[in-house]
Parts: sequence; C-alpha cells; structure tokens
Amino acid sequence: MTFAKTLAFIRLTRPFFLLGGVLLYVLGAAAALVGGMPFHLAFFLLGQLLVTAVQLMVHYANEYYDLEVDRAATNRTWFSGGSGVLAAGALKPLTALRAAQVCLGTALSILIVVLALDRSPGVAALVGLAVLAGWFYSAPPVRLVSLGLGEAAASLIVALSVPLTGFLLQTGGSAIPASLLRMCLPLSLIHMSMLVAFEFPDQEADASFGKRTLTVRLGAVRAAWLHHALLFLAFGFFVAFVFSGSLSRGIDLVFLAIPLAVWQVFRLRWQLRHPDSSYRWFTMGAVGLFALSACLILVGIVL
Repeated sequence: MTFAKTLAFIRLTRPFFLLGGVLLYVLGAAAALVGGMPFHLAFFLLGQLLVTAVQLMVHYANEYYDLEVDRAATNRTWFSGGSGVLAAGALKPLTALRAAQVCLGTALSILIVVLALDRSPGVAALVGLAVLAGWFYSAPPVRLVSLGLGEAAASLIVALSVPLTGFLLQTGGSAIPASLLRMCLPLSLIHMSMLVAFEFPDQEADASFGKRTLTVRLGAVRAAWLHHALLFLAFGFFVAFVFSGSLSRGIDLVFLAIPLAVWQVFRLRWQLRHPDSSYRWFTMGAVGLFALSACLILVGIVL
C-alpha cells in the first residue's frame, strides 16, 4: 500500500470516532470498580479490543453500503456524509468491505477467547446482538436505517451495550445494577438525538436513493421536534433519577451539559430557517453534547 493510500485508509477509518467507544467502555468498567470489584487489566484490554473491532466493522460496512448516497452528498460535514474517501475514488470500495470483514472476524475471535476464559455469557449475547445490528444497520437485505429502526438500534448498541460490556468483563457476569441502566438510558436518548442531527445534512441525498432515515420519513420539521424531544426526555430522566435518589448525587454533574443541549435546540431552529447554510457547527455540537454528557457522568461516578 502506497503512502497516499495509507493516508486515505486513515481518513476512511476516522480514528476520532473510536474515542466514543473508549469513553463508554471505560464508563462501564468504572461503574464496576466503584462498586467494589477488582480491576482485571487483561479482560479490560480484551474488551476494549472487542468494542473497537465491532465499532470499526460497523464503520467500514457503512462506508461500503452507503457509497452511492455519499457520492450524492453535497452538504458533507465532519460527522455526516461518510468520510468521502470512497466517493472521491481514493480507495476501491472493496477495501472498505474487506476491512469490515476482517474486523468482524477479529471481534468473533476475541469473543471466543473471552468465552473460553469463562468470563461472562452475557457479553456474548451483547456482542452478538451488536454485531448483527451493526452489520445490518446499512447492509442489505435488512438495512435497519431504512426501516426507521437504525437510529434506536445504534444508540442502544453504543450507549447501552458498550458500558454493559465494560461492566460485565470486570465483574465476571455479576448482576447489572439498576443504577448503571439508569445512567445508560438517558445517554442512549442523547446518542439518538446525535444520529438524527447527522441526518439533516444528508436528507436530500438519502431520500433520492431510498435511504429512509427518520429524518427522511418524518420530514425536517417533525424530525427537529423529535431531536428536541429526545434531549428533553434525556435530561428529564437525569433530573428525575438524581432527585429521587435513584442515582448518586455525583451524577448531577451532567446538568452542566444542559446549556449545550439548549444551544443545539436553537441552532437547529436556525438551521431550518437557513437551509442552505452549513450544518458543520450543528453536527459538531451534537457530538460535543454526547461526549460531554458521558464525560461528566464518568467523572461523577469516580467522584
């Protein structure tokens, strides 16, 4: 592989996106440690490799199966419209497909090792569902993203199954505490709002190729209200859980992210009034909101 193609493959991979998987996996492991469980470095590293392999599999598969839509994207941002590498012809589409298959094989191999070490059958169930949903998020014949189910499925995989994997690999399959599920539910809603935000710049291209995302199905105005409702519900759950004592008071650090959530709402209203403007700052804000919320929860757990 030439130097130019190596750089193109790095751009195709978009390593920045992997940080989200690391953050959420650490969040689950931290919940186990705070609960009094000993730290197991080997299982921690195996689990992180497993999460990263699945994450890359999904990413490369999306690049391959969404190629035609990405070629038609005219309002690409750093977080929507794909990497643009395949659309520009810098790499052959088959490269992305082969990379996805390699990552799939890697994930299954690591999972076999984890099960052979008698760690947690729950991890096998979580990862198995994540692999199936992740592959068929954009791959035929299912294409969850065109059924109106992709956004919810992806959010549950990322914001629920990843932290639970981190927790289970540290505990060896102990019962999952309700407090961890309560933290993950609002995070899943914020993640889903982020995915909906990513769909606005690609709405026309998606519609022209029959990719019926939620934004295409609902239309821009109703999709905007869905985006707002998801954020309102997410922080509403945080408020209810914290002040009812269902979550520790340290988690109330997440309320520091509310101003950014409010900015997202008003920014999207502005975007709809200026449809020809770039969505770069709006999509960046969506990523920032999810990352900030997860970071604040992690700090709250540790404190």
